[in-house]
Amino acid sequence: MKPSASRIERMLEKIEATLVPPPRPPRKWLRVIIDGDDEAEAKEKALAEHVARHPEDVGRTVKDFNWIMHEIVKWPREAGDPPLPDC
Repeated sequence: MKPSASRIERMLEKIEATLVPPPRPPRKWLRVIIDGDDEAEAKEKALAEHVARHPEDVGRTVKDFNWIMHEIVKWPREAGDPPLPDC
């Protein structure tokens, strides 16, 4: 018995449904490194870079994400302090 065209199409639909991965949920966390005082500007820049890589997130705003922030803190060095060691 030869399979009919409609039966073959149904079989292909089942196979394709199992091969296509489900859509992933939107990212909930973004990370930003702040080197200065402008936190909002750093978040906007990080969001723009994220949207460039993930166009499915176009239209989301800074408030839509939870943020992991790494803040670089520099303190003034006194005159005559020894040089910092190389890392």
